[in-house]
Amino acid sequence: MVLMSAKKVGWATLCASLARMILCSRKLRRKVLMQLTIVLILVVAIGAWPLATWLAGNVWLFLIWWGACVFYGLMVILLSLYDMLSVLKEEREAGGR
Repeated sequence: MVLMSAKKVGWATLCASLARMILCSRKLRRKVLMQLTIVLILVVAIGAWPLATWLAGNVWLFLIWWGACVFYGLMVILLSLYDMLSVLKEEREAGGR
C-alpha cells in the first residue's frame, strides 16, 4: 500500500497541476474547450436577455458584466489557439517518423 504524503497541497499547486493535465491531453483539452464555449454562450445569452434591463440600469454593472464576458471569451480563444498550435506540432512530429 502506498501512503500519500501528509503535506497539504496549496491552491496554486493544485491549479497548476490541473492546467498541466488539461493542456497535455488533446481529448481532455477538447472536452474542456467545448464546455467553456457552452458556458460562454450561456453567459452572453443571460446578459443579453434576462439581465438586460438590470444591466441597463447601471453603467458600472454593464461594463463589469460585459468586460468579464469579453475577458472570458478571450481566454477561450487563447486556449483554442494553444490547441491548434499543439495539434500542428503533434502532426509535424508524427509526420517526421
